[in-house]
Amino acid sequence: MSTTPHQRRALLSPLRLRRERRYPELPNGVPGEAGTPVRASSLWRDAWYRYIRNRAAVIAGVAFLALLAYCLVWPLVSPYDPYEVDFSQASESPSLAHPFGTDQFGRDLFTRTALGGRVSIGIGFAATLVILSIGVAYGAIAGFLGGFVDNTLMRILDALYGLPYLPFAIIVLAIFGGGNFWTMVVALSIASWFTTARIVRGQIITLKENDYVRAAHAVGARWLRVLGRHLLPNTLGVLVIAVFLELPGVILGEAFLSFIGLGISPPDASWGSMAQDGYRAYRTSPHIIIVPSVAIAYLILCANFIADGLRDALDPRTRET
Repeated sequence: MSTTPHQRRALLSPLRLRRERRYPELPNGVPGEAGTPVRASSLWRDAWYRYIRNRAAVIAGVAFLALLAYCLVWPLVSPYDPYEVDFSQASESPSLAHPFGTDQFGRDLFTRTALGGRVSIGIGFAATLVILSIGVAYGAIAGFLGGFVDNTLMRILDALYGLPYLPFAIIVLAIFGGGNFWTMVVALSIASWFTTARIVRGQIITLKENDYVRAAHAVGARWLRVLGRHLLPNTLGVLVIAVFLELPGVILGEAFLSFIGLGISPPDASWGSMAQDGYRAYRTSPHIIIVPSVAIAYLILCANFIADGLRDALDPRTRET
């Protein structure tokens, strides 16, 4: 009995379906065969897919980018001069004209908060990069060389752990003088890289036992190439997380130092110095201290949620356990 072309296609469709399931099509539409290589997926692409499935981390990332955009853009388009003093508008409550109100000098707090965010976030990222640079170099050398060098460097690090963080920063500011962006960066980072060094050392000790490191040594690769080409790139995920874990601590440290009068000098402002100004008038104008305090809390929450999402995305085993 003869069959029509339509019936033959209907009979072949289950076979074609099984074949497509077994040998999926390649990206260009060519059907795959047994042994066809599957398109490689990178660590960062997989991490990105896992990150965007974390709703809290995505919301925190969007909120963080919105804060950065506000701090960068609004001072450029604001109708108010953030340094102009007008006592006729001093300590006004929030309104349509001044969404965050004005300070005791009549300056618009919506604009001042954006400028203060530039300084605070700039100090936070600059100090965090310095912390990572010192910590990565110290920990990588200790973990890679091992033996006597590792023991010596770690005992020095144990001794440095006895240095109190904020009192040591206050001493540095007293010696070099406060009120300067780079002085604040040095003061906040000079005694904060110890934990980063320990984390990197532990990662390097674990990674250097892998087969690809032994293979690199076997073909005669120098230790600097092995460290820079094979080991440090594989610690990048941990370092990205460390940036967002260190950032809240640095921001709080800057706010504390500015609050006690060792921060950015007027007329420039940071969120910490704005909180100090608000503390003097919190009984009559509480919004002056509430605005920078909420901004600091907002940034810290965003950074913590982003760090938590990055940790789950870059190392999904932590979520499984």
